Amino acid sequence: MYSIIETAGFQFKVEPGMLVKLPTVDAAVGSSIELKSVLLASNGKDVFIGTPVLPNAVVTAEVIRHDRDDKLVIFKKKRRTRYEKKGNHRQGFTEVLIKEIKVGTETQVIDAKVVVRNRARAVALAKAKEVKPKLTRAQKIAAGLPKPPKVKKNSLRKAKEN
Repeated sequence: MYSIIETAGFQFKVEPGMLVKLPTVDAAVGSSIELKSVLLASNGKDVFIGTPVLPNAVVTAEVIRHDRDDKLVIFKKKRRTRYEKKGNHRQGFTEVLIKEIKVGTETQVIDAKVVVRNRARAVALAKAKEVKPKLTRAQKIAAGLPKPPKVKKNSLRKAKEN
């Protein structure tokens, strides 16, 4: 079973158990959202086409994580005018797990193991992205860390001269 949904002006083909990157959705991580603008649905035998949406079709998804996509470089140039402009952009997204597709009386639900696996994946990705802040001087003294060795620049310079 699959369906085509529309959200934020974009269309996505989704199946149960699939991870989809949607434009940023205002929902908490772990919450469930219902996507009601289903344009097309198929159960393998029949295809249901909406005009423009199916009235009795709902796709249920769970919010796995919020993040920002890879950096895109934007470069503008006009020839013969010495005009060049460079910038970059990172688009935010919400990754959702499609848990259930419901069309009329037919329903297809995913296994609970798939949900647990994807939640663990999201936690691992967040942990990998985590940046530990550097220790301040007071924290280093409190922890008893040794001072870095001093480099005597004048003695090095004089050694090179000789």
